[in-house]
Amino acid sequence: MRLITSRENLLTAVNAASKAINPKSIIPVYAHVKLEAKDNNVILTGVNLESSIECAVPAQVEKEGSALIPAKLLGDIVRRLPEVSLTLETKDDAEIILRYENSFFTLRTQPDTDFPSLPSFKGGLEFSVEADALRKLIRQTFFAASLDDAKTIFTGLLWEIAKGELGIIGTDSHRLAWARGPAAAGDETVEGSFVIPARIASEVARLLQGEPCHIQADQNTVFFSFDQIKITCRLMEGIYPAFRDVIPTDFVTCLKADSRQLSNSIERVSLFAASNEQSSIINFDITDTGVMTLHSRSKEGYGQEEMAVEISGENLEIAFNGRYMSDMLKVTEAEKVEIKLSGKLSAGTMQAENDPLFLYLILPVRV
Repeated sequence: MRLITSRENLLTAVNAASKAINPKSIIPVYAHVKLEAKDNNVILTGVNLESSIECAVPAQVEKEGSALIPAKLLGDIVRRLPEVSLTLETKDDAEIILRYENSFFTLRTQPDTDFPSLPSFKGGLEFSVEADALRKLIRQTFFAASLDDAKTIFTGLLWEIAKGELGIIGTDSHRLAWARGPAAAGDETVEGSFVIPARIASEVARLLQGEPCHIQADQNTVFFSFDQIKITCRLMEGIYPAFRDVIPTDFVTCLKADSRQLSNSIERVSLFAASNEQSSIINFDITDTGVMTLHSRSKEGYGQEEMAVEISGENLEIAFNGRYMSDMLKVTEAEKVEIKLSGKLSAGTMQAENDPLFLYLILPVRV
């Protein structure tokens, strides 16, 4: 194998493929990236037990071939190189030489026969989503998934495709985010769902550039293809909760608040809630005077703020995890947010004003 490419191109591919590498894996091959030269591209692929990321970038290929290279060492070298042309050439199937200007590095390689074969699409769901739209849907939902591996299915995001619309849902059982947007399918009757780890969806959003993302899902695997990147991920097993059943439809108190002002007030009052052993609890006193009071107390002190809001319905005293509310406000671009409450101990919803395609459900805290 022998190829010539730029440092920028190689770094792009290394950074993308390395996101699939698990540095703690006890299986040596999973600490390597596969570097393949063919069709005027250099293709780098990283894999783990549940997913893979493949990135192709332009290269002048003088001799086709492939090799397995330690991912961390290759990345560390390329990140430190100047912006120059690079030549990579294998030698004796046991090492690769990376040359630039009057310098070079050699890295030990492994035969690519040890590298696992990637899955192929066996038929099933197939649709496309514009890059900006998909990035937004993931951004509005992945933060609501659980970080607790013991809650396996809750660490994933549910994807639903129906009637030309894609919905993504994330929940950790204390809150839920549901975002929807347009999707294009060759057949408008395409309908189905699947669950993938939220961290994989986050990587998809991070790597998305300008081209639409083509998505395929069969019984075991989902495939994302966009620009020069291909991502595969094993579908999660288990039954995702029937989230529609927990979304309230009857409310006793509704209010509309300035999103930025509410976010800032929560952040400030949370300075006291953060030191509270009861996990960032903020109390909200809502009255028909058009004023909402936010307050929290800890052993270090007490914080209280008042803000003007538009209120309809009953007066209500309720408590929420302040961080959960802040998370939603960080992903909305609307000037105002609508909050609808079903009672002191019942779930409430938050929505950006005039945006029916994004719903956030949050459970109150018993105090």
